[in-house]
Amino acid sequence: MTTHTLPHQPYIDAVEAGLAEAKLTPEQADAFVEDSYDVPYLRGVITLTPETSGIPADRYRHGLLLIWDWHTGRDEDHYRGASWQWTRLNEDGSGKWPFEELPVPGWVAPEMLAATVATLAHTGKATPMNSLWHDHLRQPVETAIETWGAES
Repeated sequence: MTTHTLPHQPYIDAVEAGLAEAKLTPEQADAFVEDSYDVPYLRGVITLTPETSGIPADRYRHGLLLIWDWHTGRDEDHYRGASWQWTRLNEDGSGKWPFEELPVPGWVAPEMLAATVATLAHTGKATPMNSLWHDHLRQPVETAIETWGAES
């Protein structure tokens, strides 16, 4: 049986591993196609809770959601490409709206995202990071996403 992997799954997996290595083990990490709008896009959602991730419960009672989106550019509200956002986790597992932008590029290196999230979790302010995910790892994922975007 062949398992179909979404084109952005390797990146979300790498980010999940980077967070775990930084002792911010995610409660959950999911990659999926968000198709509840006119133009489908790729989304990754990572849940960090005080219980599994060690983030301060006094600052983030239920936890944090990290959201990675890749838009095709065919939606007038979004440019083409990847971006990171975050929000507080509600008791029911949803995220508080509106989401806030993380000061990192859409293809930030997983270790750099972990550093940004650590400062956000412990100080309430995310530290900007600009280091990109390694070209040799990013390029096959970007190519798979571009193919997906052309077909969707």
